[in-house]
Amino acid sequence: MWEWPAFVTPFLLPISFLWDIFSYITIQLRLASSVTRARHAAGVAAVQQQVRAWRTEGRGAKMCTARPSWMSISQQSLGYKDNMYKVAVGDLQDVLAIDREELVVQVEPGISIGHLNRVLHRAGLTLPVVPELDTLTIGGLLMGGGIESTSHRHGLFHRLATRYELVTAEGELLEVTKESHPDIFRALPMSYGTLGYVVGVSLRVLPHRPFIRLEYFPTSSLDQTTSTLERLTRDKEVHSVEGIAYSKDTAVIMAGRFVTKEEVRWEQVNRLGLWFKPWFYQHVATFLGREGEGPLMEYVPTLHFHQRHNKPCFWLAHLWAPWGSWLVARLLVGWLFPLNHQLLSFLKEKVLKGDAGDVILQDFLIPIRHLGKAIQLSDEVTGVYPLWMVPASLDETTAEDPMFVDLGVYGWNKRENFAGKDAAAKAQAKDATLRRFERFTIEHGGFQALYAETLMSYEEFNQMFAEFKDHYWKAKSQLPLSTEAFPEVYEKVSRQGRESARKARDARRQD
Repeated sequence: MWEWPAFVTPFLLPISFLWDIFSYITIQLRLASSVTRARHAAGVAAVQQQVRAWRTEGRGAKMCTARPSWMSISQQSLGYKDNMYKVAVGDLQDVLAIDREELVVQVEPGISIGHLNRVLHRAGLTLPVVPELDTLTIGGLLMGGGIESTSHRHGLFHRLATRYELVTAEGELLEVTKESHPDIFRALPMSYGTLGYVVGVSLRVLPHRPFIRLEYFPTSSLDQTTSTLERLTRDKEVHSVEGIAYSKDTAVIMAGRFVTKEEVRWEQVNRLGLWFKPWFYQHVATFLGREGEGPLMEYVPTLHFHQRHNKPCFWLAHLWAPWGSWLVARLLVGWLFPLNHQLLSFLKEKVLKGDAGDVILQDFLIPIRHLGKAIQLSDEVTGVYPLWMVPASLDETTAEDPMFVDLGVYGWNKRENFAGKDAAAKAQAKDATLRRFERFTIEHGGFQALYAETLMSYEEFNQMFAEFKDHYWKAKSQLPLSTEAFPEVYEKVSRQGRESARKARDARRQD
């Protein structure tokens, strides 16, 4: 089971802390010097050289990045990479330039959102959408659908991109903008690295406001939860909307507005990112049952707000540090958090072989009008709480109402069909649960997050992402060798798709 992380975490925490400081300082020093551009040019040339070598050395295998599975946030096994031609892109982790006049930052795809956010913060800027977990990479957020509590105004993370640098299957460097290559620009987000290698990207930024005025709305019924979240989402004055459900009928919906120092009421400031503070979801839970008490409001430093879910990894840190939220632990070692989950995943994959058969990690984007049904389904098949609820405007769809809600289901499945079973039985029960979610998402016009494994058939997958399919295949046709060089998205994210690709590869080898 998962008991072993509780013992290894104390050893990994200081390593994570020191590595994070070292990486951040290195990025800042390179940004301040002239070495960054030279490093970028050399890194891009190295990727191009590897891609060109594929034509002679690939032996019919398709290409993928050399990034190992333990560096991914996904639970799914990336063993399919063992039989593919791997291209190393891991050195592309820098901030290349910050343009304060045009409000654009140029970055490489391997830099983490945590490091980029802190660099921009020092420059007095911020991204309109800042996903919460520091280790998520910009490339992953662009290719897999990054989301945050400001997404009801700004959309998914890829909407920030204005320009891509793409290494094609021919090894050429292509500059992609909405004007120069509209189909490729439209298809790159959510393409999951199947059109080429993004080696650089320009992102829109905004002037930084140092605080957010955060108001809490506790709810005591499912109808109240969904109606409150929808009301605040439609409010044009609200910059941030987020909900945490603690049971089917209890939740806290949060509405935020970014403000200047002059607008702050200093007696109501909560620096919730300080090392000894309660973990955010536990702090939010203190507002439950306080309906009718008047405005439940505080001012939070913006950087603390952006990292509010980072220390507890939403509420999953109890899997590897069950003692981490205790007051004594926060006082003594709270400053070492968050733990770099990649280190933990490395140990799990390479050494300890932990079993996570009853852990659910899924995100589903559902039209906002169907949120109540989605919560009821999750309650029925998983019993997992808390649940994360974040609205997002998907203007790319043809839906009559482009407002969706991401329902994040993260935690141990508490239903009886999981309890006391061996690994094989749990895996079977987990698959049945995922299929329920997938069918519900398709039937209600939603989308499943690509980082999470899918069991859908090829037909079901294309039905779910029908509105993106045309752009995707147009982009493929405009990029020579793309079909021969890269798998389809389905073959990367689907267990069934990976198995079909493996059988086809084996058949070609026998011929």
